[in-house]
Amino acid sequence: MRMKPGLLLFIATPALFLCAALLQADYPEIKQLEPSDPLFRQLQADIQSYHKYTSRSAGGQNTVLPPLQLLSYRLRQDDDLFSLAARLNLPYDTLASLNRLEHAGDLGKHNHLLIPNFPGVFVYTAPVNAFEEIVTTLRSGSVDRAWRIVITNPGGNRICYFFPGESFHSVERAYFLQIIFRFPVPRGRLTSTYGSRSNPFTGHPEFHHGIDIAAAAGTEVFPAREGVVRETGRHPVLGNYVILLHEGGYETVYGHLEQVFVSLQQTVTSGMIIGKVGSTGMSTGPHLHFEIRRRGSSRDPLPLLPAGESAQ
Repeated sequence: MRMKPGLLLFIATPALFLCAALLQADYPEIKQLEPSDPLFRQLQADIQSYHKYTSRSAGGQNTVLPPLQLLSYRLRQDDDLFSLAARLNLPYDTLASLNRLEHAGDLGKHNHLLIPNFPGVFVYTAPVNAFEEIVTTLRSGSVDRAWRIVITNPGGNRICYFFPGESFHSVERAYFLQIIFRFPVPRGRLTSTYGSRSNPFTGHPEFHHGIDIAAAAGTEVFPAREGVVRETGRHPVLGNYVILLHEGGYETVYGHLEQVFVSLQQTVTSGMIIGKVGSTGMSTGPHLHFEIRRRGSSRDPLPLLPAGESAQ
């Protein structure tokens, strides 16, 4: 049994794929993720045909590539992204990007899952969360090799680019799995969180753009992720500081350092020591002020740090 025609039609040319998308509000629904379900069976056949088509060693040049189509599946209470990906024979990258998940836990916010019959990465033209912003930034220069399609849902039509056969880049994968950064002082103690607080010197309310990690003076400070030194110096509030630039438009800030061991434009890896904990600038005692910024705006660092490494 073939899937319903007219969902998405792609025309192949020698140079690239051109897409003519026929909008359709309802996608055929897979009832069971089992071979007894005809749509599930056809999905698996199409995925196999795609892999044969893209593999010369399997004689792919003699395989007909089916058109890209989308199906839907009603989520069950105990479904999770990774087991669904295994059962569907599709990468979780594909399901996550098509369904606009910022991380695996977002699956619980959905009633239905859209399922394509090819593996690849979907990049929406109008990002709705930080993860999509990263994906859009990293792939904005390569849309010429993507397929432009239109996704329909109750909220309206959404334009996106499909990169067939591609997977998440390392930065995309790290963010999605929520391991994009590491704690810069692994044995420190969290003393102040991100957000509104009273200034410890004036007592007046202020917005704290990072977190404070207390540690003994001289404790080694590591980069939260590999990157390039964008700035170092001495600031009236931050004291001795370092700012690192990372992939995906991120920056990390390290303040109140006793010593700085890196220089401008230096490339650093996560295992390097960039400085030592101190109490320079406006500080009540030895600690590290740590910020994460994206495109100049601060973000709460704690959701971007592995829970298992968090400061005590």
